Amino acid sequence: MPEIVRRLIAMSEQDGEITFDELNALCGWDMPPEDIENIFCALRDAGIQLVEQRG
Repeated sequence: MPEIVRRLIAMSEQDGEITFDELNALCGWDMPPEDIENIFCALRDAGIQLVEQRG
């Protein structure tokens, strides 16, 4: 999971945002809820917003 967080942070470097589609592409649909919560916390701690679409 730390690798996923690193990749998400790298993807959001320009605008500080990551889309739900980008998140799903890296995490997949079968990730346990605890891991998803940990990813959300890591993104929040890094100042990254989760958005529907960039813009």
